[in-house]
Amino acid sequence: MYDSIKIQETISNLKKMQQAGISLAEATKSLHLDEHVPFDDIWPAIMKLRHLSEKEAMQLTKEWCVYSKNGK
Repeated sequence: MYDSIKIQETISNLKKMQQAGISLAEATKSLHLDEHVPFDDIWPAIMKLRHLSEKEAMQLTKEWCVYSKNGK
């Protein structure tokens, strides 16, 4: 499940954005809000990039995506 093509593409996109000087939080927000990448494709990518548990990755991704959506 965590090696799907969509998740690998998400990891690649996040890495490219970070190489351009964008923080992981901002890159995550951009992918989710601007490029409409689903939450379920993002959190596993965050889990792999940050070497987090599923719960930690979901929570962190939710903070970056949901709070950003609400203007916080």
